[in-house]
Amino acid sequence: MPVESPPDAATRERLLTLRDTIKRVINYRTFYLRYCPPNAHPAGNRLQTLCPIPAHAHSGTGHPSLSIDLTRGLFHCFSRDEGGDAIRFYELMHGVKFARAVRELARELGLAGRGRDVPSLAQRAAPDVDEGGASSGEAELEPLTAEQLGVVCETLLAACRAEDQSEGLGYLARRGIDAGTAARAGVVYFPRRAYRRVMRKMQSAFPLEELRRSGLFNARAHLTFYRHRLLFPFRVEGRAIYLQARTTAAGVEPRWHNMRGVVPSLYNVDCLNELASGSVVYLVEGFTDTLTLLAHGFPAVGLVGAGGLKEEWLAPLGRCRTVAALDPDAAGRRAAERYAELFAARGLALARITLPADVNDFFRQRPSAALEFALLTEAAIEGMKDEG
Repeated sequence: MPVESPPDAATRERLLTLRDTIKRVINYRTFYLRYCPPNAHPAGNRLQTLCPIPAHAHSGTGHPSLSIDLTRGLFHCFSRDEGGDAIRFYELMHGVKFARAVRELARELGLAGRGRDVPSLAQRAAPDVDEGGASSGEAELEPLTAEQLGVVCETLLAACRAEDQSEGLGYLARRGIDAGTAARAGVVYFPRRAYRRVMRKMQSAFPLEELRRSGLFNARAHLTFYRHRLLFPFRVEGRAIYLQARTTAAGVEPRWHNMRGVVPSLYNVDCLNELASGSVVYLVEGFTDTLTLLAHGFPAVGLVGAGGLKEEWLAPLGRCRTVAALDPDAAGRRAAERYAELFAARGLALARITLPADVNDFFRQRPSAALEFALLTEAAIEGMKDEG
């Protein structure tokens, strides 16, 4: 393996400037949590957890030795008496030198290429926008048919599935979602180093116009899923008909990116076909909460946002006992009230449970979460009967 030469003075100055830019835009909480064990939970602006640094060779048990200041982005492992900033942490986690750590983090955050005439790959892969920041060029593009969109979705998923899944599965595992659950839901990932390969596979399979009509490609002929590489398919009768993707990198906004068009169904709607009449099914917000319940044996369907339920989606829920477990924020409470009225107007009942946190946090933070959740469900259903 070739030895990395130290940078010259001018290069080092550029790297230091880029480092400072990274520190201004990075989300330290997201950055550190993607490396920490699944049971790591910040307390305010500090995080105390087991140290994951490979070179420290910790057993993975015992007392948490890693302390992180999430405001300043500094870490210290008391067991090995080593610490530093987020750049140093990245160096230790990946076994790379300072220059490479800075460049790789900059690419993750879309900072590479700033100050140059040549746009970075992240910039070339950005969705088309007009001067006002809105999506551009879509008005004149005719949407694909549902059949065409399904073929594009399945092709992209197959291309991603052929790549290394470890980073994506690690991200989910840190949120308590196991590989088996991810596989059953069809979730796939591709690492940044595979971006061009995945893009070329799509370009060889479809004309650019068709890829643009799907929303996967921009006018610069680039796949727009550069920063967002953890893909969640919406499947109906076993076939993907739509995709949304999440970034796993720290400090990237927006965190979500999707194909062109509107969300076509509940997430994981196919699970309703597997349930007997009268079975309990949970209505939750988002992919992570849905997969969390599936990982613990609770059938669930997901909404994109608290207010994402459409009236035409109620019919398949009608033969089940639906229990809403939306986020305990104002938007979630308002949505739960509105959905209860929507269900009642159709002659259906909606039981509701209120958790102290969202579903994923509830299960990650409480060892007895599954039992508590089952008891809350039972109480909510019984309460609904009493009201009736």
